[in-house]
Amino acid sequence: MDTTHDTTTDPEVLKALALAREGTAYFERALDALSDEEFDAQSLLPGWSRRHVIAHVGYNAQGIRRLAEWAATGVENPMYASPAERTDEIEKGTALAASELRRLNTRASEELDLAWRGLTDDAWHSEVRTMYGVPIATTKTIWMRTREVWLHTVDLDSGASYDDFPAGLIDHLLADVLSTWRGRQAAEGLPNVVLAPTDRDTVRAVGDVDDPAAIALRGTATNLARWATGRGSAGVATVSGDPVPEPARWL
Repeated sequence: MDTTHDTTTDPEVLKALALAREGTAYFERALDALSDEEFDAQSLLPGWSRRHVIAHVGYNAQGIRRLAEWAATGVENPMYASPAERTDEIEKGTALAASELRRLNTRASEELDLAWRGLTDDAWHSEVRTMYGVPIATTKTIWMRTREVWLHTVDLDSGASYDDFPAGLIDHLLADVLSTWRGRQAAEGLPNVVLAPTDRDTVRAVGDVDDPAAIALRGTATNLARWATGRGSAGVATVSGDPVPEPARWL
């Protein structure tokens, strides 16, 4: 097997992989710029230090690699045994030496990329299951990894910003968040939110874009994506002039 090139020739899969790899490199640069002592600082995520974020990103790569191996072999290989195991693993990871956390991330991302390169088109379109047992096409695991590396680089609170994100990533984040809210709207009573980016032609909404009762927000697509993913409301305003609300849970 050629381990230096992707087996698939599907242009959409290759495009998605490129964005995931760009995000991995982005995270690794931020990690390299931190001293070992800076690992102990608080991250932007409540209750999580940078160590938590770094351990999570490394173990996430291992989990998604297991799904890639499932797709390649047809033998079930869960991402995690349970959500509780995932949480315990991250907590244990925070006790690792900084050098071990660095090696964990390097090794895990390399092993994931190797597993991805070996997947055929049939394997990419086979079915695996998420940590919560939801069946998905293996192609969806690329986005699962993509959002982790890009967003958690910002969460390290060491200078990375949504302003660094490619336009396509911002648009994908907005579409993903709204799709997730749409799927939970009836069950959880989520409000209809309308996002009108000032630098895009497309208006996105959980429900009807013309709903007069909707919460309509304006801002650049980047600022709206930051708000929607729970990272602050800077640069976002309501059309009504009311205070910007907290977003609903995304993941």
